[in-house]
Amino acid sequence: MKKTILLISFIVCCLATFGQNQICVDGSVSSSGNGSASSPYKTIQAAVNAAANGDIIKVAKGTYSEAVRIEQKKVQLLGGFAGSGNFNTANPEANVTIINGTSAAPCIYIYIDVEISGSLIINGFTIRNGQRGIEFYGGWSVNLNNITIENNIIENNGTQDLDQYGGGIGLAGTNVKILNNLIRNNEAGKGAAIGVMDPPANFLIEGNRIENNKGYNDHAGGMAINGTGTITRNIFDGNVASLYWKNYGWGGAILIFADSSTKTTVSLSYNTYRNNSAPSRGGAIFVDDGSTATMEHELIYNNKSAESGSAIYVDDDGSGHGSTLNMNNCTVSGHSTDGAAMYVNGSVVQVENSIFWNNGSDFQFVANGVSQAKLTVTYTLTQQGYTGTGNISSNPLFADAAKGDFHVQSRNGRFSDGKWINDSANSPAIDAGNPTSDFSNEPEPNGGRVNLGCYGNTAEASKSVGTGNDKITQLPWTMSPNPAKENITIAPLPIGSSVNIFDLTGKKVYSSVVSNEQTTISTAHFANGVYFVQVTTNGIVDSRKLVVKK
Repeated sequence: MKKTILLISFIVCCLATFGQNQICVDGSVSSSGNGSASSPYKTIQAAVNAAANGDIIKVAKGTYSEAVRIEQKKVQLLGGFAGSGNFNTANPEANVTIINGTSAAPCIYIYIDVEISGSLIINGFTIRNGQRGIEFYGGWSVNLNNITIENNIIENNGTQDLDQYGGGIGLAGTNVKILNNLIRNNEAGKGAAIGVMDPPANFLIEGNRIENNKGYNDHAGGMAINGTGTITRNIFDGNVASLYWKNYGWGGAILIFADSSTKTTVSLSYNTYRNNSAPSRGGAIFVDDGSTATMEHELIYNNKSAESGSAIYVDDDGSGHGSTLNMNNCTVSGHSTDGAAMYVNGSVVQVENSIFWNNGSDFQFVANGVSQAKLTVTYTLTQQGYTGTGNISSNPLFADAAKGDFHVQSRNGRFSDGKWINDSANSPAIDAGNPTSDFSNEPEPNGGRVNLGCYGNTAEASKSVGTGNDKITQLPWTMSPNPAKENITIAPLPIGSSVNIFDLTGKKVYSSVVSNEQTTISTAHFANGVYFVQVTTNGIVDSRKLVVKK
């Protein structure tokens, strides 16, 4: 029976392999052939027309001046092959493969509205000079799905039409991935690099460089996005919004928006936004129309707008429905306007474990008649000195902000160019986050508490003050009983150690400096629940969980 199953599996694999044809294209041949490596097609479109669903199209280096249409099929379209009979290995850097379009049509047009199995992949091309770089059509249908655009250069596409969304990519569909592309120097009304045609679902935009794209209408220079998905580990650099209107406009790098028929929920993480601009607000980021967004480990610096919100603008929909932004472990620096780096209008924003520094002013909040509107800032280093639990106002001691290095200084180790170096000072952002926040990704010694800023709770977090070794163990103190009822005893502790206890909200419920090696703390007034006991001795911070159960 086992042999029979193995044989059937082998046959299925063989059928799947043999059913996936390889079709070759080489524009340097004198005439079009049959698509084999020795007799390739001359144009990409000829290969696409001949392909069946699931086929692989390999394209040799060269310039292909055509508008490619992929309709009602899913193929792998791969550039970067040497050609002249050699279609074994792709190397797009050495074998530059250009699809050169015109202003009349997209360089690549994808249309699917019927159920088709498999995935569509476009990889290894330079896509330029089209009315769009790549256009997705059929977004009203769930069948426009499982598409990956990766490892391409998408440049100099689009128009200055104020109604156009997406110069580089006109996005729609479900489970679309845009990975590791360079998307630069494109134009559109909104979202010159990437703009939504129909609201996408479960999209992933990761690892791209989105540079110097120009939006002409009043929203969105680099990207205009709605729907649901994730935007992570991209660099937004030098994008600009509202070149037509000039005196007003919002969202230099990215606009996250919603409409009456679409719920927008977008996760932003590990992105860098720099040198983007918009005339009014949201020099980098604009969250609008009742959208929901989260931001984690984001680095936002040196963006510009003429009014408040030169880094981030969060706005309601104009009819009493606010947007929502939750921001954790982010760094915002180098923004100077007449207002603040973050402007919140009629919306709900929570900022925690972050650094706002050298922005002139950091926060400005306007309720705008929205009853639930609120700006909450906690465990954040803010030059403005914003009121909130755990907030501090002290120079974060960036490594080199002028050169874009926003790691914070540490005597015991700061990450720099792949190695650890020791500074002459310690940043106050080290071990200053919410005591209940995750710190498990920080290298040891980590103090048992998350650092502030975009590198907090990452492998690049600056190390806590310790013994000078690369690793320390827990301090040799014990706490009993645990769970506790009336009191706990902590020992042994060097005289002068500090003891702080925090509840799960991060509120400090106890603080003392010990005068004996053994200290007893009453927990009679503590409510049942989980607490964190933090002991600091000679700069070493050690935290442990305490349960109170009466």
